[in-house]
Amino acid sequence: MIGSTPHDPGGRAAFSRGAFRAFANPSFKWHWGSTLASFSGMQMQAIAVGILAWEMSGSYAVVGAVQAAFAIPMAVLALPGGALVDRMEKRRVVAASQAVLGIFGAATAVLIQADLITIALLFIGGLVQGAMFSVNGPARMALLTEMVEPEELASAIAMQTIAMNSTRVIAPGIAGLLIAFVSVEGAYYVTALLYALTVWSILQVPRSLGHIDRVRAPLLTDIRAGIRHVASDQMLRSLMLSGLAVALFIMPYQVMLPGFADGLGRSELYGAMVAVSGLGGLAGSFGVAAIAEHPRKPYVQFLLGLASGGALVGLGLLSQPFGVGGAFLALLMVGAASTGYMTLNQTMIMTVSAPQFRGRVMSISMLTFSAMPLMALPLGVLADAIGGAGAFVAQGSIVAAAILLLALANRRHTFAPPHSVAVDSRIAE
Repeated sequence: MIGSTPHDPGGRAAFSRGAFRAFANPSFKWHWGSTLASFSGMQMQAIAVGILAWEMSGSYAVVGAVQAAFAIPMAVLALPGGALVDRMEKRRVVAASQAVLGIFGAATAVLIQADLITIALLFIGGLVQGAMFSVNGPARMALLTEMVEPEELASAIAMQTIAMNSTRVIAPGIAGLLIAFVSVEGAYYVTALLYALTVWSILQVPRSLGHIDRVRAPLLTDIRAGIRHVASDQMLRSLMLSGLAVALFIMPYQVMLPGFADGLGRSELYGAMVAVSGLGGLAGSFGVAAIAEHPRKPYVQFLLGLASGGALVGLGLLSQPFGVGGAFLALLMVGAASTGYMTLNQTMIMTVSAPQFRGRVMSISMLTFSAMPLMALPLGVLADAIGGAGAFVAQGSIVAAAILLLALANRRHTFAPPHSVAVDSRIAE
């Protein structure tokens, strides 16, 4: 895992410098603005498509199927998408994928106005969005690692996460206002404009160069090489597995929040619960940014992993005696701990990975995101059997146990003192 930082270990000045140091890089500012616009569009479109699918069908199953369409191409295309990203100019990949999403958003708005939209077309839209994200996600992250200095990487990834989490808090509300006071197609037109802004912003970033010196090989060979790179590296394996545990058993908790809120007798608070979780995520992102130069990131990640599981257990337990107040406190903790954990996880994965493999490594990591919607069904079955609170306790316990076992299996890196020779030198500054 992450190595030691020999200079200024743990000082407050180092923390404040590390938090926002990536913004000293002009290219990163454009990249960050592009991320903010892109994820705002994605969050707004998710609200619009959910409302539109419900209005057209009146079926929870149909709404779920339309929303889950996003995950299908990601599961199929993530690995080849990462291999393609490693052999292409990454700025163009990001710009092209975002342009396709913008065009599709505008076309959907036109179809709604013409009263030609159908559930099948909404499902196809989800497939297109998932396909574009299969290349956009790895390309965006790999481009980020090329444009910032190694000592800026933790700050840069944390700030990217802040941009994404801020859209979870703000963009759904804007989408709701647009739909309520303008129209559903108005929300789609705004998302198209946001994607256009994304393209313009990312084109201000210098071209990536990491693909130029690569020896070209068949695509399948590149995919196998990326899998071998992860499988043969103990540190990468541990980081991937620990990220998978949190992604599968913590992140899908939001799927159960509507029923959980209803169980508390306050179904109207579902939106507020999502917002509170998002605020926690923002706090966790800022916290990780503040420890960008911390010498013991693996140990901090371990503590955040345990806190993620514990907070989800708390969501199940605190809501019983303390009602909505207890649930809100636990949700704030879940958002902060899980987001902080995943941000550190991504930072260390990108730092440990060899530069020529970063697109493929990111695509393997993204497979966890495609698996998240698939976990909603078994977790929903579990919640139906033992209740939402009981399911949260079970999920949190599983995550805490998995994090502890992985840390013990890789204790040399997790618990090593800051200046121990046992720390991997690939990440030492």
